[in-house]
Order: sequence, then structure tokens, then C-alpha cells
Amino acid sequence: MNKKRYVFITIALIICVVNAHADQKRQNACITCHESLGGELAKPVLDWKGSVHQQNGVTCDNCHGGNADVSVGNIKQLSQQELAAQKALAMSKSHGFVGIPDGKAMFDMCKQCHSVSVNRYENSIMGEAYLNKKGGPSCVTCHNAHNNSMPDVPKACESCHKDTAGFDQIDPMNVNATTIEKLSKIKIKLAEEKAKGKPLLPEFPEELGSFQIGFVAFGVVLVLFIIGYIVYMILEKGR
Repeated sequence: MNKKRYVFITIALIICVVNAHADQKRQNACITCHESLGGELAKPVLDWKGSVHQQNGVTCDNCHGGNADVSVGNIKQLSQQELAAQKALAMSKSHGFVGIPDGKAMFDMCKQCHSVSVNRYENSIMGEAYLNKKGGPSCVTCHNAHNNSMPDVPKACESCHKDTAGFDQIDPMNVNATTIEKLSKIKIKLAEEKAKGKPLLPEFPEELGSFQIGFVAFGVVLVLFIIGYIVYMILEKGR
């Protein structure tokens, strides 16, 4: 390798490292602004930090659109007019800004990264119920909006369903007629298993033998005698 080529590769590597460092340090207008606002408006950022989206470099603008590259500098030094102007640029409709994606817009947003899962859910009974505003859960109902996570099935289902038996044995992303039939069979099987189970203690007195009944009766009499004796001694001392 000649010296010129070596120098060229070295310079290229330095540029790559500098650019990577600059990208990491690049200010995100959405995050900076919401953090400065505090309270409920800062909560989305606090929830997002540490989430799987934050770990994979997915920022506010990836889902909500807008222009996160707007420079706000030291936001605390901006006047109200300057802050309003920068917010208008960051939340510009021309940059595709959507405050709270809903309905088909939410599915389209999530499809950017999760197309296979969203397509399955969109065509399921629950997905169609959500799109038709008939009570079906949206993506964020189960996965949270900013602190994204995989739901704990069937515990996560309890917010909408009273009976979640067997939910952990079906595909919650693709509930269809076949799924409902399968779930019905699972519930019947669980009910049969429960019915076959024996109680921990036998019912009294039908399932107890005569000796056991006598032993229990003796024990009850003994306990009553002890209690009576204690009460008697307390009364005697009180005289």
C-alpha cells in the first residue's frame, strides 16, 4: 500500500468518526422542546427514554413526522415569539407532522417498521373493530405509546376482557373465526379439567368416616373445655 493511499484511508476514517460523533450529538428539536416544557408535556420523552425505540434510534419524528432538525439552540434563552416560530417549523404539516396518529394513520405509522405484524392485526377481528370504531384496541393500547413493550398475555387482556382463560394459547395478533373456535375448545377443556379436580379437603360430614367424625367432635369439646376453664379462672381472679 503506497503512502498516498494510506493517508487517504486514514482521513476517510477520521471523517466517518467525526460525522458519527456529530450525529450522536445532533440536537433533536422535539426532545429538547418537550423536556423544557416539563410536566405532562415532558412525559412522552421520559417514557421514551430507555424504551426499545430509543435503544434502536427511533425518535419522535419517525412516528409523528415534523422537522426535528429545527435549531432551537439554548431553548431557555428564546423569547416566546422565537419559541413559537421554531415550534411551528418543527410541527409543520408540510413535513407530515401528526400529533396523535389514529385509525388507519396509526397502522400506517407502525407499518414503517412492523409491516408483517400490522398487516396480520389489521385484518383480524380486533383490528377491524378498531378501524371501524367498535371498541377494538389500537397498537398503543397493548404496546404503550412511548414506553413500548411486549404485552404480558393474558394479563394485558384483562383491561378489556373479564375471562382471559386460554388467551395465552392463541395468537392475539390474528383473532379470526378459527381462533375463536380454538379458544372455545380450550375453555371447554380447562373447565373439564377443573371439574375433574378433587377438593383439597373432603366435605363434612358426608365424606368423613365415623371414627374421623368422633375424633373431630372430641377435639371441638376439648377446645371448648379449655376456653371455659380460662374464662372461669379469669372470673375467679376478678373477685
